[in-house]
Amino acid sequence: MTLLQYEIFHAVIDLGSFTKAGDKLGLTQSAISHAIRGLEDEFNLTLIKRGRNGVALTSEGKVIIEFTRQILNLQEKMKQEAGRLNGLEVGTVRIGTFPSVSAYLLPILIEKFHSAYPHIHLEFYEGGYQELRKMLVENIIDVSFLNRDESEKLDFIPLFEDHLYVIFSKSHPLANEEVVSVKEIANDPFIMPKAGCDFLVKKLLRNNHISPNIFCEISDNQTIIEMVQKNLGVSIVPKMVVQKSNHDELSTVPLHEECYRTIGLALPSVNDMSPAVSAFINVTNSLIDKDNIRV
Repeated sequence: MTLLQYEIFHAVIDLGSFTKAGDKLGLTQSAISHAIRGLEDEFNLTLIKRGRNGVALTSEGKVIIEFTRQILNLQEKMKQEAGRLNGLEVGTVRIGTFPSVSAYLLPILIEKFHSAYPHIHLEFYEGGYQELRKMLVENIIDVSFLNRDESEKLDFIPLFEDHLYVIFSKSHPLANEEVVSVKEIANDPFIMPKAGCDFLVKKLLRNNHISPNIFCEISDNQTIIEMVQKNLGVSIVPKMVVQKSNHDELSTVPLHEECYRTIGLALPSVNDMSPAVSAFINVTNSLIDKDNIRV
């Protein structure tokens, strides 16, 4: 068994395809198949099921992939530590993120990080809260932006509070109010966010005994904003969703019932993070504190 075989096995599962794994690693599909077959022969186990919809792990493969990830993570940490001992920060950080953070924070964060650590490569994985948490637990990613409420049994570094706001079209009767209660929009057509903050919005409505007049449920934040601007309904979204955008026909009004999510960085263990992950966390904290990134 070789580290290359482990890397190939991991890439095939991570990408769901022999062809995509070969493209990423610069190997032919034949070489990928040969490496997987050699690994299966070495263990005397079938690790991968091949079907019309791609590849999937067997029950034995699910056990072996966890050890494979641990081995590759240790190898990555060793390379990073060797680089640090040589006075050069190197390595790869696999980062989980969700759409509003991607749009609001990532551009300036990537710019600052690459300026400070040009030899550390960043890989991003976008998903919903539960999907990101699962990737952390399974060591698919190293660190993830996450809502505190989804960080159970993970170490969590809080960054900022992201308050919920009601959004209206400019023509809505409540658009110019200084503050609005959820009870005032109970009968309005409501556009329910479907990804990320939907749990928080539904909890807010439930706690105030509101059964919203749901017009539709939408995952994409920009689509929600555009529908509200067209006066198709109202919605409740985190301030970060609309913070840095220019929406001439949109009104953002604070909620009377204060409600927010705490955004931070989650990881399996702060005591076991690599030098590159530590560098990413430090730059993120510095960006939030010194550059007044607030919502």
